[in-house]
Amino acid sequence: MLSKIVVNMYSVLLEIGLWLILIAGAIGGWQASGLIGAIGGIVGAAIFGAVFLGAFLVLDDIRNRVKAIENKK
Repeated sequence: MLSKIVVNMYSVLLEIGLWLILIAGAIGGWQASGLIGAIGGIVGAAIFGAVFLGAFLVLDDIRNRVKAIENKK
């Protein structure tokens, strides 16, 4: 039971982590050079998040697709 809770929380934690990375990028960019910096910070943070958390998101997507196939049977 606990293992299923942890697995379900994993998806939520990845989502929260990505949003926090984007917010941190926007704030850091805004402090560096205003609106243009905030836009650049968001773009940089999105790339950073995709590189470092993208593999985990792919694994989570594979897990969800396998679960959907199992539920079809």
